[in-house]
Amino acid sequence: MKKLLMTAVTALTLTATTAFAAAPQVYASDESGTEYTALQTESSWMALEVPLSALGGTVPSDLNIAVTGLPAGTTIALNDVTIRGESALLHVTVSRSDTSTLVNSVANIALTSGGDVLTNVSIPVYGAAYGE
Repeated sequence: MKKLLMTAVTALTLTATTAFAAAPQVYASDESGTEYTALQTESSWMALEVPLSALGGTVPSDLNIAVTGLPAGTTIALNDVTIRGESALLHVTVSRSDTSTLVNSVANIALTSGGDVLTNVSIPVYGAAYGE
């Protein structure tokens, strides 16, 4: 009985560790290398800092992003990709169609190449409501 319980606990621990280790830690970054914990709407100066290892060690020439989790009218577009050290910097534009609506969401971003998902990352996206 003890051996069965230990086997079950070990299996669950390994499963949980594998599940949580699959998503790389990402940050928003600016050109000077300052890291931010979120993306801001109405910005085109921010980049997602993604470990190169999460992309297979190199940046594919056909890298694309697919974004979910944001309110309707809020978008993240990939502009270009550069490399800094062991990270790929995915330069993005974050925009929304209605600035009178608050944005306080988590963007779930699938990084794809050739139709295959290389990795998934998540980052908060914030935008204050203003104007009418």
